[in-house]
Amino acid sequence: MNREPDNLSSYGEQKDFDMRLIIVAASIFLCMYVSACGVIKKLRMATVVRIKGISEGFEIGTIVCTETGQVVSFEELMADLEDVRIVYVGERHSNEAHHDVQLRILKAFYEKDPALLVGMEMFVSSDQHALDQWSAGRLDEETFLKEVGWEEKWKFDFALYREILDFIRKNSLKVVAINVPRSIVEKVARMGLDGLSDKERDQIAQEVDTSAEEHRTYVESAFGTHESDEISAFESFYEAQCVWEDSMAEAISRALNNKRMLVITGNGHIAHKFGIPNRAFKRTKAPFRTVMPLAVGTEVERDVADYIWVTPAERLADLSGLCPGGPRRSVVGIRLKTLDQGKGVLIVDVMPKSPAARAGIKPQDTLVAIDGNPVSHLSDLHNAVAGTKGASTFLFKIDRQGKLLELTVRTKKTNSTRTEGSP
Repeated sequence: MNREPDNLSSYGEQKDFDMRLIIVAASIFLCMYVSACGVIKKLRMATVVRIKGISEGFEIGTIVCTETGQVVSFEELMADLEDVRIVYVGERHSNEAHHDVQLRILKAFYEKDPALLVGMEMFVSSDQHALDQWSAGRLDEETFLKEVGWEEKWKFDFALYREILDFIRKNSLKVVAINVPRSIVEKVARMGLDGLSDKERDQIAQEVDTSAEEHRTYVESAFGTHESDEISAFESFYEAQCVWEDSMAEAISRALNNKRMLVITGNGHIAHKFGIPNRAFKRTKAPFRTVMPLAVGTEVERDVADYIWVTPAERLADLSGLCPGGPRRSVVGIRLKTLDQGKGVLIVDVMPKSPAARAGIKPQDTLVAIDGNPVSHLSDLHNAVAGTKGASTFLFKIDRQGKLLELTVRTKKTNSTRTEGSP
């Protein structure tokens, strides 16, 4: 994080610095929080998960009931979950093994309750119609991804979620979009709730609770220590975090009625239950459990979740047998931004020594076609490179300041450990 200059020449410069601080802090923490980085302590040896207060470490494949500290079987876990209305299953978004855990629980739930609802953080309310069409089998994958703006809004490799969403479509399960537009959360972090327009206010929870002291302490510990001139930044940021959590909780409560719901969301939103779970319980009084997949090499407080499911670290996921044949993808090495419809895709950045860099692609180039197929959307690039096997060669048509170039990009497959926005 940038440090504060020793001398600011005016109040205006101080105010500008504070605003930049809010934006930078919010961006860093929103990313940290979803990955539960504020909850999890990294250990040197990535062989077990450790739970504070329990002497033994827990190996890959172990499910731990944190109340008793005992290892339970999958059947015992599911037997306990039968008695609740809402089950939250967390994830580190980019860990394939975590999505395998979610799918296994989803399948077991469906066997007991075919009318199960599935709440997903990956979608916002404006995606609900496309989700309904997907569940009804009326959209193919390419159309669905464009309808929900997957590459622009969620950005993680769709391959990580494909089996879950395919199971949902195959069995016509109702998906509930629980998230709110990130732009609104970020605006609250900059300007507070009072900075929202009436239209924006209508898209978030009617009631936003900022009085939970344990939650505030947790968020503040991850946000960092603060000097007096940062207090206003943290207050706005904490307000934004509560807007985020309460809005997802309200979406769950509106959809639940007399049904049961499996909620798929980031670990940070369920840690210690004071993110989404407690806020949804306040609205519904529906009993719930939290299941948190955690990669080996982490240490957590005992009350972080009701159950901890130990998984491989991301780099070990495809070697463990937990995610056999995990998706592999061609890495091009570019960050993109969609331009107006039909004008191509802007290349924002090029990774050093990547296939794109070796081909001569540069930042601010516009990608207009791949192998003769027009590119007008981020999913067009994904679809062009995701289905290939082994080393691959692509012909990229580039518009560089009005001059059309054809550049050959040679890629090779790599594990699907996606960095945000990098195909």
